[in-house]
Amino acid sequence: MDGFWNLVSPFGFIYVGGFVRLLIAKIVLVLLGGTMISMALITMFSPEVDNKFLPPINMLDLDTASELALSTMIRTYAGFWLGCGYLTIRFVYSSSKVQIGSVLLYIFGCMILGRCSSLFYEGYNIHSIISLILGIMLYIALYFIHQYRKNQLDYNL
Repeated sequence: MDGFWNLVSPFGFIYVGGFVRLLIAKIVLVLLGGTMISMALITMFSPEVDNKFLPPINMLDLDTASELALSTMIRTYAGFWLGCGYLTIRFVYSSSKVQIGSVLLYIFGCMILGRCSSLFYEGYNIHSIISLILGIMLYIALYFIHQYRKNQLDYNL
């Protein structure tokens, strides 16, 4: 794990104990989970879906049926982000050792894979790069806490 920490921290030569690393990962998860919840709520409950969280989507040139279908998909996707943000914050404070973390790792791993494929096919812009970096940060923080809790499991039942 310490070799992996060198990739995350520019000061990887300084030993960071398990408690500090765990605290940093928990802070990152709570901040990113709160951000996901707030982005989802603003997208779900704003009158129009064109907001600052979804810059690549332009609803001005669409007809009414396409706009309705696209806005329905966007609000549904925002609901998915709301659920993932809630699960992320719940994972930080739950007594469950592994279950929620495993689900979140699979969800966000697949989302990062989808983001990488969209970078390959559609190209990149600042929104796609920032969302990819935040997704990777979230995945790494989830992985650290997941491994910490997995090591606490007692297999001698």
